[in-house]
Amino acid sequence: MTNHATVRLAIGLTVVAAACTSQPPVTTTTTTSSSGVLMAGVPEGMWLDSVGGTWMDNEGGFWRGGRNGVRIGLQPDEIRTWNDANIVAHLAAGDSLEVVLSQQGADRAQNSAVRDFARRMVSEHTAHLQMGRQMATQGNITPMPSPADTADAQMASRVIARLSNGPTDASYDRQLMRAEVVMHQHMLHELTTVQPQATGVARQLVDQTIPVVRQHLADAQAIWRQVGGGMNDGRSGATPKP
Repeated sequence: MTNHATVRLAIGLTVVAAACTSQPPVTTTTTTSSSGVLMAGVPEGMWLDSVGGTWMDNEGGFWRGGRNGVRIGLQPDEIRTWNDANIVAHLAAGDSLEVVLSQQGADRAQNSAVRDFARRMVSEHTAHLQMGRQMATQGNITPMPSPADTADAQMASRVIARLSNGPTDASYDRQLMRAEVVMHQHMLHELTTVQPQATGVARQLVDQTIPVVRQHLADAQAIWRQVGGGMNDGRSGATPKP
């Protein structure tokens, strides 16, 4: 079970994923990111909230004002100041936020594949959270969030509210799966970014987590396309909201 502080941070990061719910990808070719993930239909990224707002590139990084705008979120210089306690805390927050997002999907999704994926994410990220805590204890690490680890939370609150308040229909399933895609793409980006900084047990945890998140992302992309997302997602839908 997560504690209240972890869940609050989780919601912050999760909302980043949910933020992608209403915006279309803007390109239609296929590429592979440096982290080894096939990004079908979105080689250069997608808008998270509104066109001209926050952009996620195909690596999972965030930009204000588009891919030629200002980089936001965790920066390499910040991560280089992190210790293993900061890294373990960040991973725990990621697990917690994914549980928050997916539990909502397990309760509201209409499509059986979407619902099953959401339930799986609740189960697997809860188990991973517990494993991370056990490894931290064995390595004498007390998780401690970095004071700089706040940017994602600032973007999140309005997005998860949008997903929560939307209709429970086929569009919700597409929006949820789009959120899952962005969530895991961003999570993979951050894992590969912090990997060189981690040592000992924290490095073992990061190394074990990366292939799991990569598989979750691939599965989320497949189900997103199955329910009508992917390259054509949002192109005939409502006008993007600010």
